[in-house]
This record gives sequence, C-alpha cells and structure tokens, in this order.
Amino acid sequence: MAITRSTYPTAAVLVRASQAFRPTLDLIAEALQRRRIRHIYGAMADAQLHDIGLTAQDVVVALALPQDRNAAEHLATAAAAEAAKW
Repeated sequence: MAITRSTYPTAAVLVRASQAFRPTLDLIAEALQRRRIRHIYGAMADAQLHDIGLTAQDVVVALALPQDRNAAEHLATAAAAEAAKW
C-alpha cells in the first residue's frame, strides 16, 4: 500500500479547533484553581492567613470574582498590598 500525501491542511485545522476550545479550557482550569484555593485556604485559621498576608474576606472576595478573572492573581495582589504596609 502506497503512502500518499493529503492536500488537506490537517495541522492548520487542528490548531484552529484547539483555539476554539481554549476559552472553555481556561474556564475549567480556573474552576479547578478555585477548588484548590477553597480547599487550602478554607482549612486555614485566621492567624495562618494573616501570616501570609491574607484575611478570610480576601479569600471570599477572590472566590466570588467572575470566572473570567483569576482568583489566584487576586489573592497574590491582596497579599502584596498587605506586605507593602510593613
């Protein structure tokens, strides 16, 4: 059986298809990240959160952000703002 080359641009089609799913994959990744945040920071006492420059309210606000916003970045910004006060 002879191997023939297809004139159909398979790679380009796959790239366009993967780009079409990217927003959905980003939302799934953000949902998983928020689940980790809820699991890790939810188990911390207020004193532990204070040690890393956060409050329980910072965590609540980060998790309440719209799904297209990055909750981890929000927490990092809140911790950096608290650290800047020192």
